[in-house]
Amino acid sequence: MQTLKIKITLILSLLCVFVFGQNNVLLEGYVYAENNRGLVRGAEVKILDHMTNELQTKMATGMEGAFAVTVPKGRKFRIIVHHKDYIDTEEIVSTIGLKDTKKVFVKIEMEHKPGYIFDVTMAESRNNGTALLNSIDSARIEVYNNTTRTEELVLLEHPAPVFNFFFEKGNHYTIMIRKKGFFNKRIEAYVNIDSCILCFDGLNMTGVSEVMTDGNQMGTFLANIDMEPIKINKTYEIEDIYYDFDKWNIRPDAAIELDKLKTILKDNQHVIVELGSHTDARGNDNYNMLLSRRRAKAAAEYLAATDGIDLERLLAKGYGEEQLINRCTNGVNCTEREHQRNRRTALKIVGTVDVDPLDKKSLKELIEADQVEELMSKKN
Repeated sequence: MQTLKIKITLILSLLCVFVFGQNNVLLEGYVYAENNRGLVRGAEVKILDHMTNELQTKMATGMEGAFAVTVPKGRKFRIIVHHKDYIDTEEIVSTIGLKDTKKVFVKIEMEHKPGYIFDVTMAESRNNGTALLNSIDSARIEVYNNTTRTEELVLLEHPAPVFNFFFEKGNHYTIMIRKKGFFNKRIEAYVNIDSCILCFDGLNMTGVSEVMTDGNQMGTFLANIDMEPIKINKTYEIEDIYYDFDKWNIRPDAAIELDKLKTILKDNQHVIVELGSHTDARGNDNYNMLLSRRRAKAAAEYLAATDGIDLERLLAKGYGEEQLINRCTNGVNCTEREHQRNRRTALKIVGTVDVDPLDKKSLKELIEADQVEELMSKKN
């Protein structure tokens, strides 16, 4: 479509030359990144009279980084090019002294601002979580700058399984990707904050490779982001949700992991889950069943204490010692660490609601609601 628009622009410009005769000339050019690192798409190009500084016209470069416009002969013009990821560039072009020439061509080089390109490929995760499967298209992609409190990117039903975004240094960004039938994905990116060039929360760094240049002042991060499909009755083991022997209170180490789960549940309010708690084999079977129910209830209540997580969509269930994951059955001599592996909590998807409560809310609105919640909690 963009290529078609460029061709139409060129045709119209040529028509203008024909209509207005020999007093006009076609000014054509393209914009590219320094060191031939690619074309600059979506750059704003302004054409101004060099003498009066009067704006003649403005346009945006297309998918091929090109632009074209008719201008009068016998004058000089300033071309000012702006793009949020690059340093503004200015060129002077002259149509003075042109006789039979009907076209002037210009190449404009832009210098990238210090920062990093985040180049993403989205795909469905495999069951084992180690490889990528089907590509993800038609996703909703949003990027919010928490430092400046502004929306940076909003793509609704993005047709391609790839996108890229430019991270400026010294900023904290939130990226959210939404696709029907998949868990909503939230990623936090910290750019040159606390001596970290680019740090992520919510993104597996094994799927990220980097190409850095200029003393790490600039570079490209290539990321494979896997989207988890929502599958009913699928169980996810929650790492490190353990309990002390004969206890059901939430330990500090378990709270850290449950806090991570809070974010997932807040971002996926259309999902109904079961929190299943398990005990080790020691003790009476009936008592262990009761103990596991108490542990599951404690985990559910801990999560539901957060706004946006409804206790009604958290089903707490105790399994006692029915589903041990190692050899430590009754009468087997095991270490405390081995027993602890069985004192765990798992999450199972048991259903979804028809309408996702977050569908009509932008990432900006979600973050602003979180900020209000945090402010209110501090006051209390």
